[in-house]
Amino acid sequence: MDTYVAILLWVIPGFLMLVLIEILYGHYKKKQTYTLMDTISSLSSGITNILKDSMGIIFIIISYSFLEKKIAIFQLESSLTLYVLAFICIDFASYWSHRLNHKINIFWNQHIIHHSSEEFNISTAMRQASTGFYFKWVFYIPLAILGIPLQIFIIIGLIDLLYQVWVHTQLVGRLGWLELFLVTPSNHRVHHGQNDYCIDRNYGGIFSIWDRFFGTYADERKEEPIVFGIRKPLGSWNPVWGNLHYYFTILTKVKSTPHWNEKLMAVFGDPAWVPSGKEAEQIPSPILETYEKLSLNSPCKIKFLGIFTTFSFALFLLFYLGTRNQMSFFLQVTWVAMAVLILGGIGSIWGSARYNRSKR
Repeated sequence: MDTYVAILLWVIPGFLMLVLIEILYGHYKKKQTYTLMDTISSLSSGITNILKDSMGIIFIIISYSFLEKKIAIFQLESSLTLYVLAFICIDFASYWSHRLNHKINIFWNQHIIHHSSEEFNISTAMRQASTGFYFKWVFYIPLAILGIPLQIFIIIGLIDLLYQVWVHTQLVGRLGWLELFLVTPSNHRVHHGQNDYCIDRNYGGIFSIWDRFFGTYADERKEEPIVFGIRKPLGSWNPVWGNLHYYFTILTKVKSTPHWNEKLMAVFGDPAWVPSGKEAEQIPSPILETYEKLSLNSPCKIKFLGIFTTFSFALFLLFYLGTRNQMSFFLQVTWVAMAVLILGGIGSIWGSARYNRSKR
């Protein structure tokens, strides 16, 4: 856990620097892909996610460590070969974890926030769920059985995660032959699109070969510009609501049917599933030129509050990560809970921007 936190203390400033570089480069190229409130919402979601990780990741690490000690078939020594094996296995597990996030409703609930942005840039990589720790560990059980040491699991897992940051950009085009086996900005843009040809495509983390092998790969189409986001827009900048809103969608679907088997389908079925007797809502594939997105014209006071809040919570996050080892577990939980509640309250004020919508 200390290794994870130590890496985060270096990664967070580096990530913010990448965001700044992309903003400046977009301005230079006259292709700006950032809007203020969307970026603030993404960064705030990232803050709540990291706060969660500092708690939830404990569950993954403790469970992995326990399984490795109790059920490992081999006692493997650290080596280059082992790192390569772990790298491939973790990325393969990441593919299936990501794919099920899109195909099982309760898991889509904890992934939908990442797709909720109607922009696509490096800050989008930070828009992660704060409820995404309760099932991922299942996919890493085979690694524990193989005996891959916890330290290697943590290091390679972070590499797999951090690689995926840079592919969230519109400023890098196709990368030739690398597209054949790597996840790139081009094929990851497809994954974030809501066009018909983009839905449920390109789940890979680092390697796109998994998508090609399992039939979930799609190339970016020049003739059909991608519209980013989800078919039913979130309509709010609030990062806490972004994490919670789909619970209410699932609950509504559960309540809409009296049959227990259908109630279970509402939770564990495909997100597109609807109860018997109801018709699925048909939403046509969006067209970039006519698509409407959340307004860019937020009031100045909302923008100022967003900047101030995000900056303040970023400083709090660095302080918390740097001092958490000196706190009891109860105090850690208290700090995190208070921070999330306050951010959610302030985020509800940002939500006033949702009543103004403008065309692209």
